[in-house]
Amino acid sequence: MPEAGLEEISQKYAYLTLTVNSRDLYQDEPSQDHTVHVHVRNRNGDQFPRVHWLADQVGGRFTGRVEIAPL
Repeated sequence: MPEAGLEEISQKYAYLTLTVNSRDLYQDEPSQDHTVHVHVRNRNGDQFPRVHWLADQVGGRFTGRVEIAPL
């Protein structure tokens, strides 16, 4: 994604999870809508621009909520 100033990385370091009627990955926080979680490898704390770019691509927004979750 050079147009966004982001270097290309392997797909194996990013994926999505959808939680239905929940805000968190473990469905402990009920919600009336759904949440898409973006999982990225973030070794150096440099992936936040990528998360914002991904959210923009689907008309979403980054909520600012960061969780470290073993999956």
